[in-house]
Amino acid sequence: MVSILLIEDDVALRKQIRFFLENTHSIFEAGNKKEAFDALKTNKIDIVILDLGLPPYEGTHDEGLRVLDHVLDRYSCKVLILTGQKTEGVALEAIKAGAFDYILKPASTEKILYSIERALLFKETEEQLEKQGIKKISLDVEMGKGLQTLRDEADKNIILRILRDTNFNVYQSAKILGVKRESLYYFLKKFGVRRTHDD
Repeated sequence: MVSILLIEDDVALRKQIRFFLENTHSIFEAGNKKEAFDALKTNKIDIVILDLGLPPYEGTHDEGLRVLDHVLDRYSCKVLILTGQKTEGVALEAIKAGAFDYILKPASTEKILYSIERALLFKETEEQLEKQGIKKISLDVEMGKGLQTLRDEADKNIILRILRDTNFNVYQSAKILGVKRESLYYFLKKFGVRRTHDD
């Protein structure tokens, strides 16, 4: 089971995210830097969901960025940043520093699950490449367009993988992805994927 560490000082939000993830994921929680570091030391974590505004400096992003640096320096897990509309610029800086993705608050179930799927896909790919002796994936992309390009490629790979797993059953695939069938049809058209089976 995929293990996720939620680092968020807002207890209500943390419990809310835990509620819809705990049936399919192993969830650990932390409300500050010390709890986060303890959880990372004692558990094998695949994904970290990190709020940058952590105590004792909730009004700044300093503590969250320290946690991000610590995680990226010592662990192989992927980090998803939780951020508000007004702090999107800081989230992009976190992406440049090595975070995998950011999720805007209020975060919908669909957005969080999709970000987790993307992160896991990249993590699995990196682990497979490492077994082949490739230690690092180097990407030369223009920052303005690069992030969206990478997201599109990850989205395409996830959708294709789930479609193959369901034998191109669009109804079942949409259910697994947590999207409407119309949204899945849109992605199929966007990525030029031709359905071999219909629902």
